[in-house]
Amino acid sequence: MKTDRVFAAGMLICCALVFFPSCAVKPKVTVIRLGSFAGSAWRVPNIDTYVLYDEAIALFEKEHPEIKIEYKSGILRDDYSEWLASKILRQEEPDFFFILPEDFHLFADIGILYPLDSFLRESAPIQACDFFVSAMQAGKQNNIQFAIPIENDPTLLFVNTTLLEREGIPFPESTWTWDDFFTICRKVTRDRDGNGYLDQFGVKGFNWTMALYTNRAQLFSYGGTKGLFDSDEVNQSFTFLSNLDALSKGQKIPDFDSGAVAFNVSSYSWYRAYGYYPYSILKNRTFKWKATVLPRGPSGKNAADLKTLFMGISSRSAHKKEAMLFLEFFLTNEKIQTLYFEKSKGIPVRKDLVETDIVKNILLKDITLAGNEISTETIVKSINDAFIVPDFRRYQTAVSFIDKEITPIPGDSSQLKNYLSQLNIKINAYLAK
Repeated sequence: MKTDRVFAAGMLICCALVFFPSCAVKPKVTVIRLGSFAGSAWRVPNIDTYVLYDEAIALFEKEHPEIKIEYKSGILRDDYSEWLASKILRQEEPDFFFILPEDFHLFADIGILYPLDSFLRESAPIQACDFFVSAMQAGKQNNIQFAIPIENDPTLLFVNTTLLEREGIPFPESTWTWDDFFTICRKVTRDRDGNGYLDQFGVKGFNWTMALYTNRAQLFSYGGTKGLFDSDEVNQSFTFLSNLDALSKGQKIPDFDSGAVAFNVSSYSWYRAYGYYPYSILKNRTFKWKATVLPRGPSGKNAADLKTLFMGISSRSAHKKEAMLFLEFFLTNEKIQTLYFEKSKGIPVRKDLVETDIVKNILLKDITLAGNEISTETIVKSINDAFIVPDFRRYQTAVSFIDKEITPIPGDSSQLKNYLSQLNIKINAYLAK
């Protein structure tokens, strides 16, 4: 009888599991929190951020039903750094989060970022060789990979092709130099209407950082302990900039949108935002323009700096493995990466994706002014040859300090040497604080 009762009880349990599946034990779901912000990392218009997040999360959760991802919406890009810092201070930071380029070295310094080198081993779904070297390098500190690049925003030079054609000047080669650049700027800078004032100019936005980056001039020593403004490369850069500035004879150079300027230094994200509908209507230009790489100095390459948006994992997270699973999925899923390129204003970090027909077609899509195309070759070169900024915490604030200290650059070589020496003294005093 006892055997019969045990058998009957077992049958009842089996029937309950078959006919009432809600009674069965459900698999445990791990909830991980993502730190994110609304809008573009590059401060250009972008209303599609959450479309991208939601689509990526939905695809991931479908493949990994045991993991659920949550994020807080409504945090603006300009409020994000403060929001994330306050969460870190209270030990309430998300398990993994986007990292703006200006925050990376601070977070790496304070130990909140989990080292990711072990996730990039040869057998892993994503490997360091899948990414642009410059983007990966930007996510390192002390040669440790603390963050994975998510989106790139290279600096480019925009060319008023209508103005160059009017002046009989061919479009610059991708290997052009400072000398080529200066020759064109000198030719186009002139008084067209004869009223005694310049009304056509060479370049807007080519400042001291662009001059140093395109000449591969190191601004600071390793670790940011002292300034290096007494080097030959820095001297060359400031000499060139002084000569370039002298062309405008002290007159204020108008915006590129005026059509009276041949060149303009700006970011790829600016191109994406204002070269495509609907935001292109904010830039009502009457001329054609293209993007190209920057001219190189005697010691440099045809590229300036590269801004990179990262994602990192909290060193205090209890769900590092789950967070890395999402990162791997996000970066290897072609549908997500294509959608990311369509909805963001930056460039994918995976080398293989940038040169695909999908990306080429997106680059040509919805251009509102004929002749505004940008080639993938230009993009790849601007990223591959980008200047890698030093990996120390105070780099951005040190550059801001120098910006405030820069005065009109003397044209005389002996005066310039003294000018740079005095500037270096001020920089060293700042870094010593």
